[in-house]
Amino acid sequence: MYHPPDLKSLPTDLQNLFTVANICQGDLNAKHPISGCSTANPRGNELLDIIDDKCFPILNDGTATHFSYSYNTKEALDISISSSDLGSSCKWTLLKNLGSDHLPFLVELKQR
Repeated sequence: MYHPPDLKSLPTDLQNLFTVANICQGDLNAKHPISGCSTANPRGNELLDIIDDKCFPILNDGTATHFSYSYNTKEALDISISSSDLGSSCKWTLLKNLGSDHLPFLVELKQR
C-alpha cells in the first residue's frame, strides 16, 4: 500500500481491512516514534490511534526503511501491521538495499 505524503489523512477503509486475518504493509508516510521514526506527524498520530484502537501489532523492529539522500535523514516510513491474531506468527526482516531510497523488507508468516 502506498499513501502519498500530500494527502492529509489515511484511507478510511484501512480499519476495515482487518475484519479477517490480514497483514497490511507499505509506505503510509506516517511518522511516529512507536514505529521507529524520530518525530511524529499528524498521519502518524492517526495511525497510532487506529493501531491502539484495534490492537494491531506493529511488525517492524524500528529499523529505518527510508533514506532521504537530499535531506540526509533516515526514517521508518514503511510499516507492517497485522490483525491481532497474526502478529505473533509474523517475522519481519529488512533486506539488502536494491538501489532505492526505500529498503525492501520481508514478512514471513510462521506455520501455526
